[in-house]
Amino acid sequence: MSRLAVDHGRTLSFEAYGMNSTRPTVVLSHGWGMSARAWDDVTASLCDAGYPVVVYDHRACGQSDKDFDDVSIDALSGDVVALCDQLGLRSVVLNGWSLGGAVVVGAAARLGARVAGLVLTGGATPRYTQAEGFPHGGTPADVAATIAALRADRVSFLHGLYFQGVFAAPVSDVLKQRMFALALEAGPAADASLGALAHVDQREIMRGLNVPALVVTGDQDGVVPPAIAAFAANLLPRGELVVMPGCGHAPFAEDRASYLAHLHRFLGTITS
Repeated sequence: MSRLAVDHGRTLSFEAYGMNSTRPTVVLSHGWGMSARAWDDVTASLCDAGYPVVVYDHRACGQSDKDFDDVSIDALSGDVVALCDQLGLRSVVLNGWSLGGAVVVGAAARLGARVAGLVLTGGATPRYTQAEGFPHGGTPADVAATIAALRADRVSFLHGLYFQGVFAAPVSDVLKQRMFALALEAGPAADASLGALAHVDQREIMRGLNVPALVVTGDQDGVVPPAIAAFAANLLPRGELVVMPGCGHAPFAEDRASYLAHLHRFLGTITS
C-alpha cells in the first residue's frame, strides 16, 4: 500500500501492480463508500493476464484519510489525474463502478490523450438524477432523502443496501457481509460525494470522449437504472453497451466470469 498526498497533507491509499508492462494501465475507481478491496477479483484477473493495474481508495473511504473537506466529484476526478501524474502513466484505461463512473469520466476529460479507453460499470453518469432531456434516475430530493436516512442510522442503512439493494443475482451472505464491512470503513465525510451526484451533469464531457468505451450494466440494477447506461453508451462517440442478464448493481461480483470475459475482450481491442 502506498500513499498519495492530494490536499493539505491529507493522503489517499493506492496500490500499483505490474508497472513494468508496456500495456495501458487499468485504473479501477470503486463505488460510493467502498474501497479498492471491492475490485480484488478484477485486479487479480487483470494482473494474471499481464495488465498493469492501479487501485485506490477515494477520499474518506477505505484506508485513505477520512477528514477531507472537499469530496466533490470534481475533487475525486482530480485525484485520478494526480495519481496518474505521480506514477507517470501515459496510457490508461479508466474503469469506474457506480459513483466511480462519474469520477473517471471527469478524470478522462482532464487526462485527454493519455486515455486509451473507458469502462463504466453500473456508472452513475452522465447524470444520476432527472433533468431536461434526461428522464432517467431519481430526483435531487430522492438523493437528499437517501443522505438523511444514512445520517439517521448509518449501520442499518448500509446493511440494507448490501443485503437487499445492490445484488439481484444470488450471491453468498459471505460476499454481502464483505461488502457491508467495506462500506463501514468509509467516514461520514464520504456522504457528501453521494450528495454531489444529485447535480453532476457530464453529458457534454461524454460527447467529447472519443475513445473506445465499454458500458456495462445489470438488467436488474436497482441503484443506477440500466436506462442510464444505455444513454451513456449512445452519447459516447465510441460507446458499446453490454447488458448482463440477471445482474444488479455489482455485475463484476454477481457474474464474475461473464464480466471478466467482457472486460478482457474489450481490453484486447485497445493498443497503447
